[in-house]
Amino acid sequence: MIDNHNPILSLDPLFNPRSIAIIGASSNPEKPGGVPIVNLVEKWQGKIYPVNPTHEVIKGLKCYPSIMDIPGSVDLAIISVAADHVYDNLEQCVAKGIKAAIIFSSGFAEVGPEGLALQKKITGLAGRTGMRILGPNCLGLLNTNNNLAASFSSIVDLPPVDPKVLGFVSQSGAFGAAIYSTALAEGVGFNYFISVGNEADLEFADFIEYMVHDPQTLLIGGYLEGAKNGDKLRRVAEEALDNNKPILIMKVGRTSAGSRAAASHTGSLAGSDKIYSAFFKQTGIIRINNYTDLIAFTPLFMSKRLPRGRNTAIIASSGGAGVTITDYCESMGLNVVPLREETRKKIDSVLPSFASSRNPIDLTAALMTEPEIMSVTLKAVCEDPDVDIVLVSLNLQIPSGHPVIGKIVQIYKNTDKFVLFLPIKSAKNLVDEVVVEFQKAALPTNYNTTDAIIALAQLVQFGEALERRKQEKYCIAPRSGPRPIISDLIRPGETLSESGAKAVLERYGIPIARQEVAGTREEAVISARRIGYPVAMKVDSPDIPHKTEAGGIRLNLNSDDEVGRAFADIIENVRKYKPGALINGVAVQEMLPEGTEVIIGVTRDPVFGPTIMFGLGGIFVEVLKDVSFRVAPVSRGDAEDMVREIKGSAVLKGVRGKPPADTKAIVDVILKVSDMVTDYRDSIEELDINPLIVYPRGVKAADAMLVARK
Repeated sequence: MIDNHNPILSLDPLFNPRSIAIIGASSNPEKPGGVPIVNLVEKWQGKIYPVNPTHEVIKGLKCYPSIMDIPGSVDLAIISVAADHVYDNLEQCVAKGIKAAIIFSSGFAEVGPEGLALQKKITGLAGRTGMRILGPNCLGLLNTNNNLAASFSSIVDLPPVDPKVLGFVSQSGAFGAAIYSTALAEGVGFNYFISVGNEADLEFADFIEYMVHDPQTLLIGGYLEGAKNGDKLRRVAEEALDNNKPILIMKVGRTSAGSRAAASHTGSLAGSDKIYSAFFKQTGIIRINNYTDLIAFTPLFMSKRLPRGRNTAIIASSGGAGVTITDYCESMGLNVVPLREETRKKIDSVLPSFASSRNPIDLTAALMTEPEIMSVTLKAVCEDPDVDIVLVSLNLQIPSGHPVIGKIVQIYKNTDKFVLFLPIKSAKNLVDEVVVEFQKAALPTNYNTTDAIIALAQLVQFGEALERRKQEKYCIAPRSGPRPIISDLIRPGETLSESGAKAVLERYGIPIARQEVAGTREEAVISARRIGYPVAMKVDSPDIPHKTEAGGIRLNLNSDDEVGRAFADIIENVRKYKPGALINGVAVQEMLPEGTEVIIGVTRDPVFGPTIMFGLGGIFVEVLKDVSFRVAPVSRGDAEDMVREIKGSAVLKGVRGKPPADTKAIVDVILKVSDMVTDYRDSIEELDINPLIVYPRGVKAADAMLVARK
């Protein structure tokens, strides 16, 4: 049996077979069963066995009636027969000892219940036997390193481009092939292309994993509609960072036709796309909006330099171009920073009086008659300690042999700054000659300024992800001591009342407001005296998660009479609001002093599992939906990022004379919630701590609700 735990060994028969059988082979070079034979015979070094009982010879090769009639061993089977014959052929492949199969055939889960049943049989066979299966309903794969074209797509006829550095996985066959052909035309070299089809066995993340561990793959791209296994994709993304390999994924499906009904704020605010974006940010995967991002990113990455920060200087031959690039850089999170005074003095020494050494630097049309000012300016900017990135947007109309070109190349070689040349096209072809010289020196160039800046920002993002990976605070801290027991507090499918939810929080060391649940007016008064006035009162019911709407809350109660009347009013209101609701009583709670209200919640994503949300309370979460998400478990660094990245984070720093809120205490609660939902991954569906009151020192949960999984 194949070792399915080793990502290289288990998939190697797909990428590096020594022998291939084509089941459903055709003599027609236009059919799916015929295209691979033509290409394999012409380009691939290995044994090829056509299988078709109606033919004796195809493309000069002996054709066998069945897979069992092949005299030698077979590593890979390509199957192109009707859907109802696929399974029987797979069983024969298993009997023959074939290690892997690619299924071109359609007619499975994509066509309805009957097709899904056929596909489940394939999944079961793969699980029982260890055979690795790509498809069904896929275009197959290409390995340009060994000229393996196990595909019926027309892209098999495209000549490869060097250097072959990019591996690409697609959940769309036709669109994936279009991306492949377009990227090749732009000079991006692939070593692998995989169309995963219906993913009956092998899925998107499996092929990402193979390429993460493949030394010939330097970067990885993908077209993703939906991941099957979030845990696997997370592990693979972390392994990619450990191997210094960027993963760029074009995840489609940003919009949603509607949101699902949810008991918690977190559940209603979460959406599939928000969770994917948070997951990508958390794991260092670069989310691209278009395949053009991948095309632009590849040569920047292949320059083998990473920007050490976001501070950017712009050198332009036009003031308008400089300002336009500045705006776009800032919108992409690149900081166009002031240059140091000594840097400007060096530049001013060669610039005419009507030019500007401010960032963006405007060289003006003087560049046409005095091209040497470019090399002086570039050298000065590269020597500025405050600059990480240099963008050069020029119409450099000089021949490639001009001395200034050599000076620019030498400056680039002598600096560790990331330099990107953005040439401006003109009627003359001199710019193209210069670009060739720069490309020979591995100086990144791109005629499309917009695409280049997007790719540059993504390269910065990758560098930052690598740095985070090295920091201890971004590692998931090991648990100390036994996990708290909460199984006695929750039952499957149950929505806990506030008191029940708070009891769960308390087990995990999350500070809660002191409270007692009273069943009568008299008990409420006794509880209020014991807790101390002023108090708040709230209905305690698993059937009424949103108490305000039900008239189930009273605040700032200062006497026994007020508590008695509040008890009666709350019971009357909630019975009218929801006559059949289970009412445990009324919670009498200490009236917490004013602080900053935040919300911490959990929802369960079908792909990634427990997902944690953070945001400010009140209007920020209700109307502005200013929240951040991360997939559990989260590290301390992740939790700090969650707090920092919401737009309202400035409120936590203290505004209008208020002291700063205790963000460390917020982070601690996020981490405790992460521990809870990781420990009880299969028990908790939704959770809201809303509000969590934050003070200059410490926090307290004022309200909470929890929904257990069914």
